[in-house]
Amino acid sequence: MPDPDDGSDLPTLISGAQSGDRGAFSRLAERVQSKVRGWAESFTQDADDADDVTQDVLILVHRRLPQFEGKSRFSTWLYTITRNVALDRRRRTKRRERRLEAMDAPIGTVEMRHAFDESTLTSLVLKYFDELPPRQREVFELSDVLGLSAPEVAERLGMKAVTVRANLFKARRTIRQRMLEHHSNLLEEYRT
Repeated sequence: MPDPDDGSDLPTLISGAQSGDRGAFSRLAERVQSKVRGWAESFTQDADDADDVTQDVLILVHRRLPQFEGKSRFSTWLYTITRNVALDRRRRTKRRERRLEAMDAPIGTVEMRHAFDESTLTSLVLKYFDELPPRQREVFELSDVLGLSAPEVAERLGMKAVTVRANLFKARRTIRQRMLEHHSNLLEEYRT
């Protein structure tokens, strides 16, 4: 697998993608996809899960690329995102397995319902996430989406860890309040 940092056109592709050039992002995604896929499979040990992780990583890269400052190698940044997405997927899978065991119900039925509920909730969280103030949105994404700790987020954003925690608390509270205001029935169904 080629190293994403190989090649003299990488800075041009990153710069173009950061400025909104879809073609540049497509070429960048094509260039890194096999590397991300390889990393994802080494984390997940499953081809289907690796495909899903790769897709999630490319979506996050598209979203987070404007914040990439080049302070580290692009491949290091990309690897970190891939690792965090894969680990988050593993945690979700383990939680789902524990719930299924606790429910002692036919697996297919519960899995289908859970997948639908989780997908719906994720869509709603992302909707309300987009409405957050920029700083809260940035902190929430780094912490709850990418899985960085408060000190890691603080270092990346040049803030104090306590400020990160305060912004994260406000972001979570806002999302939770909006979910409860508009979708309390869905949240009750999800809990049961």
